[in-house]
Amino acid sequence: MTTHLVSRTTGEEINCGETLHMTSGPSAGRAWRFEHIAEKPDGKHHVHVSRCGGKLGRIHREYHPGVFGCEIKIDITWRMHVSNSARHMRSKIDDYLMAGAFALIPLALYEHFHWADKITTAFGIVGH
Repeated sequence: MTTHLVSRTTGEEINCGETLHMTSGPSAGRAWRFEHIAEKPDGKHHVHVSRCGGKLGRIHREYHPGVFGCEIKIDITWRMHVSNSARHMRSKIDDYLMAGAFALIPLALYEHFHWADKITTAFGIVGH
């Protein structure tokens, strides 16, 4: 999965190191250098930017991409999609096979070893 920062006005991808200007907010017009796209724990993406801060060195901040008139474009390649689908299907098959094996254990004990009386007494089932 790859993420790209795309300008809403031009539709062009913005590369790391390019200058972004704030289009809204109290600091509208201020220039920032685009560093990378940061993903938050809630799944939302923010733009990590920095600017020169004088004696303090570079100031790093993270903003919503809409502040710069941009949006995040997420590309999922077909290979990743097929790989994720195959992994999901394999895990489901493993789950169902394990559930089936556990379901067959009492039946196998009942039929093969003729422990019908022990199984019925263990589960509290009274016979004839």
